[in-house]
Amino acid sequence: MKKPLPPRDAAWFDVKTGRPTEIFFDWAKDIDGRVLRDPVAVASPTNGQVMIFNSSTGLWTPGAN
Repeated sequence: MKKPLPPRDAAWFDVKTGRPTEIFFDWAKDIDGRVLRDPVAVASPTNGQVMIFNSSTGLWTPGAN
């Protein structure tokens, strides 16, 4: 599920502490959780293919869904 961006006028950092505000921290944490951290095969998918994790090679490779 896509998490909406914080409101445009929301403060991203607390000026007193220099730390991120709760709304920005939650948003950034959500983005970090969606990062692809596993190696990806060099080949790119063609029409109708998606990236599928191959547990025997440990790589993401193109394949049919």
